[in-house]
Amino acid sequence: MVRFKVAVAGVAAAGALAGGLAMPPAASADTAQVVYAWGNNDNGEAGVDPKVAGDDVLSPVPVYGAATNVTQLSGGGFVLSLRSDGTVWGWGGGVPGLPAGFVPVQIHGLPPGIVQVASGGGHAAAVAADGSVWTWGANYLGQLGYPTPGGASSPTPHQVPGLSGVRQVAAGANFTVALRSNGEVWTWGGNHYGQLGDGTHTDRTTPARNLAGYGMTQVSAGKYFVLARRPGSVWAWGDNRLGTLGNGSTATDSATPVIVNRLTQNATQIVAGVYHAFSVDPDGSLWTWGDNQNGELGLGAGAPPFARTPQKVPGLAGVTQLAAGGGTSMALRSDGTLLVWGLESTGLRGDGIPRTGNLAVPTPVTTVSGVTRVALSGSTALVLAHAVTMPNVVGELRASALGQLHDLGLSVQELSVPDNRICDNVGYVESQSPQPGTVVGPGVHVTIRVYVRPPAGCF
Repeated sequence: MVRFKVAVAGVAAAGALAGGLAMPPAASADTAQVVYAWGNNDNGEAGVDPKVAGDDVLSPVPVYGAATNVTQLSGGGFVLSLRSDGTVWGWGGGVPGLPAGFVPVQIHGLPPGIVQVASGGGHAAAVAADGSVWTWGANYLGQLGYPTPGGASSPTPHQVPGLSGVRQVAAGANFTVALRSNGEVWTWGGNHYGQLGDGTHTDRTTPARNLAGYGMTQVSAGKYFVLARRPGSVWAWGDNRLGTLGNGSTATDSATPVIVNRLTQNATQIVAGVYHAFSVDPDGSLWTWGDNQNGELGLGAGAPPFARTPQKVPGLAGVTQLAAGGGTSMALRSDGTLLVWGLESTGLRGDGIPRTGNLAVPTPVTTVSGVTRVALSGSTALVLAHAVTMPNVVGELRASALGQLHDLGLSVQELSVPDNRICDNVGYVESQSPQPGTVVGPGVHVTIRVYVRPPAGCF
């Protein structure tokens, strides 16, 4: 059963979802994709009211209102979800111009057909189907790529001028990165650590091509550093205080792209966390470097507090998706296993047990199954997973109702309700909980009330 750190009652009842987002009054036994979250909840990142659930949510809970046809999740200082209809939704912010609160709200002002989103420390970016880039949120160092009065925030998305043909965006704490379809990397915003990769430490308020070579196929932004991948090599620039450049250098930073140690030359995927990084080999094994003070590199107990060159994560292969956050890491394997490691104090394992300290090795999360996508927002875990829509079994015979609910992977509790003296309803379902149309996760407990013979017998 899904449990909060502090019990929460009435989150999904009578077919209605938190925040007033209604489900259909009845539905068949359809499967669905639902966003689940757990971990840090200071600003409602886990989709739960902090006043009710507290600062940490220790077990996965559905993020109501974000469950409709989600195709991408992105976490930074807040959470964004991209739906298959091209709309963007956000929650857990508290930054001016960005979604605040635990209830997902739609980001208005974007063009139709958004195809990719990225959330930074205080701003956000989105790529439209035509290759244009749109940004909103904080702009104190020019990270939006267009002027706002006095560097103020923009609560409404606007198109970044002078930039086209973009296939991917990434957002750091105070800067933005765009990868064009021709393999060029363009950057703008804060540059104190050389995170723009243009050879300077000067902030830039408009996009310009940085010094990365042609042919890049993926970018990923940490807090103040960037990774870029092209076939046969991984490149990095920016902050290097904890070894995030991955080339063994002890320099504070690099304002020009440098090649990461050749151990990553076969990378099929790169992921930057706040201060640590990963590359994924073709067999799904991981190389990792950077900060390890919370065990986020997954190298085991006794490992050094940081690594300046890539280290192989022992005993781990088959990774198909990877996420890195603030002192935390998460991986999805091809067999469906969800693994987490790093900072434990916010409920990283998702098993409802409060802990302190660090989890230094990849450990399975067994409380949510059917995961298809993963993301981390700081130390908040977010996954897209299979769930079910509660069918309407009221009026059905007990046996057929039980069979239908068990086939959906639900745990059923039966309660007895005395029938009238005529006994014409004995064996049929009188009521159910949750109500028809409610989205529930696999293994969730449901209740059916079944008519039985009354104590006085039947006429």
